[in-house]
Amino acid sequence: MIIFYCFLISLLLVLFIMPIFIRLMLKYKVFDISGGRKIHKGLKVNSGGAVIFIAFAISYLISLPEISLHNPLDLAICFILIITCILVVGIRDDMKSLTAKNKLVLEIIAILFLCKIGIRVDGLFGFLGIYDIPTWLSYSITIFFFVVIINTYNLIDGIDGQSATQALIVYIPLLFFFLFIVPGNASANCFGSTHFWAIICVSIIGALFGFLFFNWEPAKVFMGDTGSISIGMILASTMIAAIQYNGEYGTEIKIFGSPIISNYGVVVSLFFIPLADTLRVFIYRIRKKCSPFKPDKSHVHHYLLRTGASHSQSALIVLSFSIIISTIGIIASTFISDIVFIPLLIILYFLYINVLSYVTKLRLKKMKKTRICQITT
Repeated sequence: MIIFYCFLISLLLVLFIMPIFIRLMLKYKVFDISGGRKIHKGLKVNSGGAVIFIAFAISYLISLPEISLHNPLDLAICFILIITCILVVGIRDDMKSLTAKNKLVLEIIAILFLCKIGIRVDGLFGFLGIYDIPTWLSYSITIFFFVVIINTYNLIDGIDGQSATQALIVYIPLLFFFLFIVPGNASANCFGSTHFWAIICVSIIGALFGFLFFNWEPAKVFMGDTGSISIGMILASTMIAAIQYNGEYGTEIKIFGSPIISNYGVVVSLFFIPLADTLRVFIYRIRKKCSPFKPDKSHVHHYLLRTGASHSQSALIVLSFSIIISTIGIIASTFISDIVFIPLLIILYFLYINVLSYVTKLRLKKMKKTRICQITT
């Protein structure tokens, strides 16, 4: 029952608070101005992620008595305080952009605190024949994982509706994983019981559905770095917890009666499109002898917009591919181990690049022919 209440509380809070937040931002003229790489039209309210976090945090705090039955209360409070600190970094970045270096340093400091309370990858669970790893390597892998997920999620927040839908396609399967697939009495070498992580997932899911109501085309508000950094950190934390539980319980965890034999591959497949697109963009920028962190209009949604798709159509196309790959990944995880799964994801990455290039050229060619026909007639 607490799961349903957490969803309802966070959803209703966003629906109630967001209109007030938008009016206040409009009154005090706190806008995100269009131009350059920003493709929206006119003045839009930014930092809507603050409302998402407020709704999530209230839902989380209300459930603390329930959380404390299965988890150390002090660590549960530390978790929300660390996320609050990274939220402040996002607000500061939205108000006055931080340099990539300063933002990275602040992210790593927050990640180290999360590692300290027990949210970290502590083994490879048989991948390449490796099980246990030293602490320094555990911290290094965890920091790398967090930085990649946080910044990838930050980069996909480019069009109306995309940031929320791409987060939901990861959080919803993870909610079912912690709620129904992992044994209820399971305890992994990671902070947070399955009940804790289910509450985390459902609270953020409710807030994201509420946000989507205001962020769908034409958007009234953007998530901003305020939302993308904090939600990205929660997302990375939840993914690491899933990796830990899945790795430690192995064949005891089953889908449709079949044990999950992939650990890292299946989690990566849930977030494949954002990760693949970010890698593609970074390689593209480096080949052009530009900084990989220099913003441009080379993301998948920019290509789709150029071919005549609207914001909502682009978001739905990307979401559809994410759902397909996630579904295939979840099914494949029951009969393909990481030693095969990860190379297949690499092959899928190159397939993604070529399909994106082919479809874009095809649609642009069709648009050009249509314009020529219109001119001649």
